[in-house]
Amino acid sequence: MKIAANFLLSVLEQCPSAIAIYDSKELNIAFVSQGMLDICCVDRSILGRSFCACFPNFKEEGFSSILKNVWKTGIVYQAEDTPAYIVHDGTKILRYFNFEYRPLLDEDGKTYAIMHTASDVTDRHLAYKNVKEKQEQLMLSRELDVLASTLAHDLKNPLSVLKIGNSFLSKNVGVSVKVSKKWFETFAASIQNIESIINQTLQLGKIRRAEKEVACVAMDKKIGNCIDEIKLVYPDKHMEFILGDLFPLYTDGGIVYQVFINLIGNAVKYAKKSGEALLHIYSEKADKGVVYYIEDNGIGIPGDELQKVFLTNERASNTAKVAGTGIGLALVKHLMEHIGGTIHLSSELNKGTVVRLFFPVSSRTLA
Repeated sequence: MKIAANFLLSVLEQCPSAIAIYDSKELNIAFVSQGMLDICCVDRSILGRSFCACFPNFKEEGFSSILKNVWKTGIVYQAEDTPAYIVHDGTKILRYFNFEYRPLLDEDGKTYAIMHTASDVTDRHLAYKNVKEKQEQLMLSRELDVLASTLAHDLKNPLSVLKIGNSFLSKNVGVSVKVSKKWFETFAASIQNIESIINQTLQLGKIRRAEKEVACVAMDKKIGNCIDEIKLVYPDKHMEFILGDLFPLYTDGGIVYQVFINLIGNAVKYAKKSGEALLHIYSEKADKGVVYYIEDNGIGIPGDELQKVFLTNERASNTAKVAGTGIGLALVKHLMEHIGGTIHLSSELNKGTVVRLFFPVSSRTLA
């Protein structure tokens, strides 16, 4: 067995990929490939030391917390285009990575090691960001053109009705009550249509241009309200809610509500049908913000569908028997990106799902 293990390690050492193995819950670095050394700008002196001791900046950015959560839950964690600062010659350099923390489990399902694989995608990320910004500028220009055309077209009809009706009643003062009532009903419907069109336009403008509403959000109260509301919506669902530290957030309270009401609602809606349904919500402080975890023991999401469920009108293949639109997670992702945050999912079928939400520190100073 030892010979086989040594052979495997020698093979991994020759592998150009970035690989590291942590063999304890303290995240002791048992193995590291040259590829991982290169992208982290370190040498082999890190072997035998803990991840946190070798990479204090990674600890501050929350990566050690994610690793410890993987060790505890035994659930794979994958992320794409994730920013991280690499320290090289005393200088912090922002890079972007695709990475995976994969727990290695024994016969009893206990984690005995974590395999960490990574690839530096900084060049691709920056090139894509540049292209995306140009595309967004073009899209915004087109959307404004479409919006102007839509307003001109959609407002034309109800305004015309109002003008025609006003002209008719002005010239026919003695019309019957029945005819007058009919016209007033038509006026009311036209006014309602105009209000609807204007409200939709203002909503679009707010999303595109308005400053984010930043305030201190008391999360114990906010999450408590969300739980109470979800219980009313799903009175037949029985779930135990376990709440840990719920640190306040400095962000848009309306967005926080939409994010958590969707995610808590999903956890309750897709809870397992047999056994005790649990939902654990807690938070941790990070160097640049606050991280919230929402962990359930529900039906889970197929591994190859973790990115698909963030697309509008897309749902996991194992949710067909539960009513839903496929809009919730897409909306949550959009809202988190709107405030500069991130959302990541880790999940296993019939074991549960872990949602990780990163809320950045607000750039605005609160009084």
